[in-house]
Amino acid sequence: MEQLPLPSSLAEVEALIRALYSRNPPETISKIQEVLQRLQKSPQGWQLASSLIASRDENVRFYAALTLIVKLNRDSTELSEDDAKGLIENIVGWILQSLADGTSAFVTKKLSSALVTYFIHFSHLWPNCVRHYVHCLDLGRGVSIDGLDDALPTSELVAKLSPQQLKAAIWFATSLVEEVGKTDMNSPKFAIVHDRLVKNASDVAYLLARSFSQPLNTPGPKIQDDALNCFQAWILYAQRVPSNTEVLITPLRELVDPAVNCFADQELFQPTAELFSDVLYNYSSFLTESHYGALAALFDSPWAAEYYNRTIHGNHEEEGISFGLLMLAYGDAKVQDLMTSPDDRSQRFLEKLSGLLAADGYVVSDDAIFVPALEFWSTFVETMIDNTFSDEEETKSWKPYADQHLKAIVMNCWRKIQFPPAETFAEWDSSERVGFSDARKDVADMLQSVFTLNASSLVSFFADLFLQSVAAQAWAEVEASAFCLGSLSDCLSDNPKYDLELSKVFDLSFFELLGEVHGSVPLRLRQTGLSLIERYCEYFERHAEYLPHALNLLFAAVGDPVLGSPSARSISTLCSSCRSILTGEAGAFLRHYQVIRNSQVLDSLVEERIILAIASIIQAIPDENQRLETFNDLYILLKNDLDLAVRLKAQPGLLNLSDPNILRGVDPPNPQVRPSADEVSLQIALRSLRCLANVGRGMQDVKEHPVDLDHDLPPKQIGAKLASIQADIMGVIIEIQRNFSTSGEVIEIICNILRAGFSETEPGPFVLPPDVVTDYFLRQTFETPRLGTLLSTVCSFVGSLYSGPKLIVPNHLARLLPWVISILKALPEPEDDTEICQNGIGLVEKVMARYPEVLFQLQPSQMLEFFFMFSLKVLNGKEPLPKSAAAEFWSSFITLKSDDNPSLQATISGAMDHLGPLIALTLVQNIGGNAARSEIDRLTEPLKKLTSNQPRAQAWLQQALFHESFPSTQVTAEDKMLFLKKIVGLRGARTTNQVVREFWLSCRGSNFAYVS
Repeated sequence: MEQLPLPSSLAEVEALIRALYSRNPPETISKIQEVLQRLQKSPQGWQLASSLIASRDENVRFYAALTLIVKLNRDSTELSEDDAKGLIENIVGWILQSLADGTSAFVTKKLSSALVTYFIHFSHLWPNCVRHYVHCLDLGRGVSIDGLDDALPTSELVAKLSPQQLKAAIWFATSLVEEVGKTDMNSPKFAIVHDRLVKNASDVAYLLARSFSQPLNTPGPKIQDDALNCFQAWILYAQRVPSNTEVLITPLRELVDPAVNCFADQELFQPTAELFSDVLYNYSSFLTESHYGALAALFDSPWAAEYYNRTIHGNHEEEGISFGLLMLAYGDAKVQDLMTSPDDRSQRFLEKLSGLLAADGYVVSDDAIFVPALEFWSTFVETMIDNTFSDEEETKSWKPYADQHLKAIVMNCWRKIQFPPAETFAEWDSSERVGFSDARKDVADMLQSVFTLNASSLVSFFADLFLQSVAAQAWAEVEASAFCLGSLSDCLSDNPKYDLELSKVFDLSFFELLGEVHGSVPLRLRQTGLSLIERYCEYFERHAEYLPHALNLLFAAVGDPVLGSPSARSISTLCSSCRSILTGEAGAFLRHYQVIRNSQVLDSLVEERIILAIASIIQAIPDENQRLETFNDLYILLKNDLDLAVRLKAQPGLLNLSDPNILRGVDPPNPQVRPSADEVSLQIALRSLRCLANVGRGMQDVKEHPVDLDHDLPPKQIGAKLASIQADIMGVIIEIQRNFSTSGEVIEIICNILRAGFSETEPGPFVLPPDVVTDYFLRQTFETPRLGTLLSTVCSFVGSLYSGPKLIVPNHLARLLPWVISILKALPEPEDDTEICQNGIGLVEKVMARYPEVLFQLQPSQMLEFFFMFSLKVLNGKEPLPKSAAAEFWSSFITLKSDDNPSLQATISGAMDHLGPLIALTLVQNIGGNAARSEIDRLTEPLKKLTSNQPRAQAWLQQALFHESFPSTQVTAEDKMLFLKKIVGLRGARTTNQVVREFWLSCRGSNFAYVS
C-alpha cells in the first residue's frame, strides 16, 4: 500500500485529522493513521500537540490531547524537570480554556486523560494532583505546582468551584483512579504511583461531598450522576489496595450516607442502585453496620414498597430490575444475619426476596429478576445446610422461620417453571427458549439442595401436587411436578424409604395418562413423563410389577418423531438397570423389535438404543447356551443387513426404494433426489455396524469379578459355539472393511466393536482371541483411513493384554511393535498426522514401560534407531499433543532399569550413553525459548528425571546450553551456568518447574513477561 507524504504545514495536518474522522474508505483511513502516527512519534510531536490544541475544530483538539498521551507514554523521559512542570501548567490551561469556550465534553475528558497520563509518569512532581487541579480551577488558570503551599485548604477550594468546574474535577478524579488502577500495583515501577494516588483520596472525598450536597429533584443533568460513577470507581480501587487502606477507606466511608440520599431523586436511582449493588456484591465489608442499618430502613419504607411493586408487576424491559438486584445484593451480603434473625424487619425482607421468584410474566421472556433471585436463594439454602449440619450444638431457633421461606420459594419456583401455552412458546426466540430451559435446570439444582434439609416433605409435596394437577387436568402443573420429581431422582431413586410416595405417581393411571396419543395430554408432558421413568430405574427394579407397563409405554412411543429418541434412551437405561429381572422376556423383546423394524424405518439412534437394551438383557441370561442362542438371533438380523450392504454395493441394480430394508440406508426415508447405490449401501453398513457396536456395549458384564493378582492364570477355554460366533463377527468386520475400504467411519465403528471386548474378564462374543485381534491390526496399512484412531485402539488392546495371561503378551507385542514403527516411518513429517504420531509414540512407551526387552530386541535394529530419532524430532517440534507423548516417552526411557536382567541393563545403559546428550540438547532447545508457555511443565518432567537419575546429566546439559544451536541471545553465559547449578542441585524437586519457567521467560525476552 502506497504511503501518503508527510504534511508540510499545520493546515495540512488539520486536514488529515478531519479526513480521519470523516467517512472514508478503510484503506484511506489506514493511510491517514499511519502518517499521523509518524508525526505523533516524531520529536516534533510535542509542538504539534501544542499547536493543534488552538484549533477551533473539536476533532483536531481531541487529536491534540491524544497526541499528548502518546508522547507522554513514549517519550516522557525526554522531558527535563522544568519542561515537565511547564507541561502540566499548559495542559491544565487548555482544559480551562475548553471549559470557558464551551468545548464538548469528549475533548475535555480526553485532556483529563492526558493529565492522568502525566501523573502516572511524573507523580513525583505532582503528588497532590487533585488539590493542585482544584486550585487551578479556582484561579481560572494553570499555575506552578510548586506554589501549592500558599493555596486555601482543599475543602474551601472545592466550595468555591462552579458546577461546571466541579464536574471537570470529578471527571479528572474518575479517570485518575481508573487509569492508575490499570497499572500493576505490585510492580516497583508503579507501586509508588499507587501510594501517591491513595494520598489524594481525602481531596477526592471533598469533591464528592460537595457534589452529593447539590440540590436533588432539579431538572437537567446532575453532578451527582458523575459523582456516583467516581465514587464507585474509588471504592472498586480501594478493594484492590493491599495496604494503607485506612487512609483511603475512611474518607470514602463518610460519603456512603450522602450517596444513599441520592435514591430520593428518581433520575439518580439507576446509577445509585448500580453503585450499591456493586459494593454489596463485591466489597460488602466496605459498608459498616450503620450503613447496613440505613439500607435496611430504606428497604422497609413506602418508597421501597413502590419500587418493589414495579419490580414484581412492571415491564422489566422498560423499567429494568435495578431495585430487585439491589435487594438481592443486600440479601447476599447479609444472608447469614437475615437467615438467623427472627425479627420482623428481616422476615419481611426475606418474604419480599421470595416474592421476587413470583414476579409477573414468564421466566426470561418477561421476567428478568427470577434467575438472579434464584441464585440468591440457592446461596441461602447452602448457608442453611452449613448452619444446620455444623458441629455447634446451639439451639437453631431460626430454622422454623427459614423453613417457611423454603416452602414459599419451592412453591414459587414450581409455578414459574411451568411451560407457557404452545402458541406462546412458539413465539419465543432461541435465546429465550434456552434461557427458560437453563432456569429450569437451575431450579432442579436448588431443589436437590433443599432435599438435604427437607427430604420427605419435599417428595410428598411434589407427589401430591402431581396427583392434584392430574385430577384438575392442569397439564402445565402436572409437567412441572414431574420435572421437579425427576430433578430429585439422584437423591432418592436408590432409597426404598421414598417408594410409598413414588408409588402415588407410578400407578396404572400414570401409564394410561402418558399413553394417550390422541388425547388432550400435551406432547411436552409425555416427554417429561417418559424421562421420569428413565430417572427412576432403581424404583422399577424394586417394583417389577410396573416394568411391563413402563416398557410397553416406551416401546409404543419409539416410532414417534419427537418422542422416539427419548423413549429409546429410557428403554436402554431401564433394560440395562433391570436386566436380571427381564431375562425371561429376552425373546419377546427381540420379536417386538422385529415387528417394529418390519413395520417402519426407525431413526438410526433410536434403533441403536433399542439394540443396546436387548443386548443388555441377553447378557444377563444365566444359561450360556440360551444366552448364545438368543444373541445369535439378534446378531443374524444385523448380519443380514451387513450382507445386504455388501450385495448392494456389488449389484447397484438391487436398489429398490420401496424395500424397507433398503430404506434403512436412506435418510430421509423419502428423499427428493434419488441416492446412488453406493451411498445407500454405505449408510446401511454404517447403521448396522453402529448397531453391532451397541450390541457389544450391551454384552459387557456389569458385575465385578475377582482378579487373582498373585497367579498368572492360563487363557480361558471357550466352547465351539462361542468360537464360531467370534469367528463370524471377525469375518463380517473384515468383509465390510474390504468393501468399504475408503470410509473412515467404518474404521472408527470397527474400533468401537473391538474395544467392547477389551475390558471384559469373562468369555463373550466380543472377547475375541488376541491372535485374531493382532492379525486384524497387522493387516492395516498406512493407507487405511482413521489410522490414528486405529493406533489408539491398539493402545487399548495392549492394555487389555496386560490384565490377561502374561505368557502370551511378549509375542503379541513383538508382532505389533514393528508394524507401529513402520506406520510412523511412512509419515513424511511427524506433523503431517498428529494423531498417528501421538498414538504411535504412546504405544511404544506403553510397551517399553512393561516389557522393555521387547523394545530392545526389535529387529531390524535400524527400526529402533529410527524411532529414537523420530521421537526426539517430535520433542523438538511444534505440535503440542505429539510433543506431550514424546516427553512422556523420554521421561520413562530416562528412568528405565532392568535389575533382574544384566544383559538388558547393559543395552539400556549403552543406549542412554548415546542418546543422553541428544535428549539434553533437545530439552535445552525447548527450554531456551523454542517451546510454548503451555508446554514448559510437561517438558520439565524428562529434565527432572535426567538430573535425578543420570550421573552425567550435568555435563550433557552444560554442553547443550553452550551448543551453537541454542535458540536465545537474551541470556548470558553466567545466566546459563546459574540455571544449570539450580536444576542440578534441585535433583528433580518440584521447584525445578519454577526455575525452568523463569529461565524460559528470560530466554524469550521481556516482551513475554505477561505470560509468567
